[in-house]
Order: sequence, then structure tokens, then C-alpha cells
Amino acid sequence: MSSPAEWIPSGVPGLDEVLGGGLRPGHLYFVEGASGTGKTTLGLQFVMEGARRGESTLVMSMAETAEELRIVADSHGWDMSGVVLRDLAADGAIRSTALFDLTEMELEDRVQALVTEMETLRPQRLVLDTLSALRPFGSQSGQFRRHVEQFRTKALSLGTTMLAVDDLTGDDALHPRSLAWGVLRLEQRVADYGAPRRRLWLPKLRGQDFRGGCHDLRMARGGITVFPRLENGFREGGEPESGQVSSGIAALDALLGGGAERGTSLGIIGPPGCGKSTLVLSFALAAAGRGERAAIYLFDESVETLRLRARGQGMNLDGALDADLLRLREVDPGALSPGELARELAEEVMDRGTRVIAIDSLNGYLQAMLDERFISLRVHGLLSWAGKRGVLTLLTLAQPSSLMRQDGPLLDLSYITDTVIAQRYFEAFGSIRYAISVLKKRYGDHERTIREFRIGEQGIAVGEPLADFRGVLTGVPEYLGKRQPLL
Repeated sequence: MSSPAEWIPSGVPGLDEVLGGGLRPGHLYFVEGASGTGKTTLGLQFVMEGARRGESTLVMSMAETAEELRIVADSHGWDMSGVVLRDLAADGAIRSTALFDLTEMELEDRVQALVTEMETLRPQRLVLDTLSALRPFGSQSGQFRRHVEQFRTKALSLGTTMLAVDDLTGDDALHPRSLAWGVLRLEQRVADYGAPRRRLWLPKLRGQDFRGGCHDLRMARGGITVFPRLENGFREGGEPESGQVSSGIAALDALLGGGAERGTSLGIIGPPGCGKSTLVLSFALAAAGRGERAAIYLFDESVETLRLRARGQGMNLDGALDADLLRLREVDPGALSPGELARELAEEVMDRGTRVIAIDSLNGYLQAMLDERFISLRVHGLLSWAGKRGVLTLLTLAQPSSLMRQDGPLLDLSYITDTVIAQRYFEAFGSIRYAISVLKKRYGDHERTIREFRIGEQGIAVGEPLADFRGVLTGVPEYLGKRQPLL
């Protein structure tokens, strides 16, 4: 197995982490994917990283002309002056004219011309774009395999790290993946709404411990960025800090048995408009009051709307925002993939030292998921990662109510969170009131009472247990006591 000192960086942010350190010099890698998935862009980033490090680099293009590659580079703001490019698709190459006419030469001659280029320039990094341009000229799969083996043998003898770009077309027998040291697969999924979702996975990689499974990626101006899936088993430093986290509301802390535990997750469920976001703000401002950083990711409302509502509830966010103890991040679910969001949360924890993170709401997060079957696993993995670093994670989840009928997400909050707070409407004495209770706390004891709460100009006020009511959580309670004023 190769050591970290032998690996070379790919030039693609996040990819080396997926690879387990980088690429191994002198070996052949396949970069596979359908058209438009970013294969050429990845290859250009690879050779540009080599040029930046003073290495000799070569791109042999059989799919695009030099001018087309120049346009691709310009669109990303790249300077390709340090990269040697041999244009095998048409005349007018950068630093070279076309070597041959693909319609007139036999496959043996074409392959030999490519090998000759490698021998002449002896590049440390080489991108062949693409193998699919050679495949139609091979009459037999064994013949095509022998030619790919020639590339691999030559790369090994020269110490050249070679990326061979390939489309996922044709019979599998014409894709000699067994010759490659590693295979990088790029995929693109298009939903009915929002930007295309791209991801990367490694069907094969020899000699190093890599991260399996799918990893989201983004292709934008500046190139490709990979967002490696978070690994729950990795933790920096020693044991995370333990203890309880106050909500800033004494009566709520009493309901929670003293407060929420550090390194756990707390889910807040209830119908729309019952105060879930306000409760999240209380935890965030209490953290800022202790000098800790908090971050709230807003899926359902804008930052300005939240700040305006907070002022009406007696919550001044300006001090915490100015002191850089509170971050409000407005998220567009249609533009941000789950993997990208998870990486951003990880950077929030690791780089900024944030101790309280809130996702408001999981309903909005669900809209970022193209495949709802795995949302529980995605969220559970994210919460486990944060918990091992002593972070309190808050999640809100809007549920259907008797007043507002809508389909709720298929998500089991009791599975993915350690503590669950339920907020409810209930009708009493001719008005709509609000109830709060703690349904579950995995670590430590908690009150099992149901209390009334109110949101006013002074924030949240929690009253005494609703001992004279029955059926409050159903929304249609029965009053059993003497008539007396509530809050």
C-alpha cells in the first residue's frame, strides 16, 4: 500500500479525501461518466495542478479541438499556458498541429502515435480525452484491451500518472477496467426542478483505503468540488465536552430535566406556526450569551423575515450577530445538495468552533433530497458526526394539524434524534392556545407534564402543568377542573 508521501494531489478540492490521500504516481486511472458529467473538467484540473507544481503535463484530446478546450478553460477563469496540449481532433492545436486524421489511419497507427507522444514529452501527468474516440476502430474487445495495456505499460515505465477519460457507452467488454489502478465514476441526475445533482464514487481503487459510496459534487466556475461523505468514526482530539445546555428559559430547562445534553440532538415537532423557530432562537441566543457560537440554517424563511419576527418577540439578534456568535444561513434546497450542506456544517464545527447548530426545518431539508428513502440515514449520520464533537444539534419538523392539512415527510424523529419536544395547538375557553411537552430524552430524566406556553413581546413564557385538561395533545382537550384563567 502506498504511503502518503507517494501520493500526488488531484487538484480537485475534496477528491483527495475520498481517494484516501491522492493519486499514486505512474498508474492509469479511468474517469468514467456520461456526457456532461464533468470528466474533461476534472482532467484539466488534474493537469493544471501539476503545472502549478512545476511538473510536465500533457493533454491528448481526441474529442474536442484545441479551441473548444480553450473555451472550457476560459469559462472557469483558468490559464492553460503551463499545459502542453496535443489536439488529435482537428488542426490548429496549441503548440502542435493534429497528428493524424482519424478517418484515414488504422487503430494500430493511432495508438503508436499516442505512445510516441508520451515517449517524446515524458509527461509526469497525462490526460487522454477520450478512450471512446478510439473504441469504434477496434474490431475486437481483446484488440482494444491490448492497446489500453500499451498505454498503461508506457505510463508505468515513464512514471506518468495517466487519467483516461471514458464514456459509459458500448459493451462492458470494451471497457477494460481491470487494467486501471482506479476508476472514478461521475454521475448526473436531473430533477423536475432545480439544478442538476452530480455525484462521484469509486468502483475500484487499489492499494489505499478510500471512502466508498457516493459523494456529492458541484461543477461551477472554477471547476469541480467534491464533498466527501462525513465519516462518523473519525474524531479529532479527546473526548468531547459534556454537560447540559440551557435554552435560556428556566421552565423549559426544567421540562428537559435541567437542559439539553451536549453532543446530542433535539427534535422539535409541531404544526406550522406554533413556535418551533422561536424555540430554536432561544437556544441560539442562550449559547451566544455564554460566549459560544451558534448557527441556524434556514430552509423555510429569509434571514430578514426571521430578524423582523425576532424583534417582535423581544429577541435582539444584533448583538450576537455583530459579535460573530450567531450565524444565520439562508438555504435554497433546490441549489444545495445534502453532501454540500453536510460539508458546510462540518466546516462550521471544525473551523469556527460552533457549539449549537439548528436546521429549520427538516421539511425544507427534505426538498434537497432527490431520494427520500435515505433521508433518515443521511440525517442520522450527520447528527452522529456532530454528536461525537460535542455539538448540540436542533431540528424542527412541521407536522400536519387539524387546522392545516398537508402531507408530512416520511421521517421518524424518534429514531434520528435523542430528545423530542412536542408543540401543539389546543382550544380552550374560546381561543387557540399552545402546549409544550418533552416526549423523549435518551440521556437522563425529564418532566412528563404538559405545559401551556405563550409567545409574546418578551419571548417564550412557559406556564404551569395543564393538570385540569385531558387530551391536549390531540388538539381537542377536555377541561376537567374549575374554570380559571390560564396565561
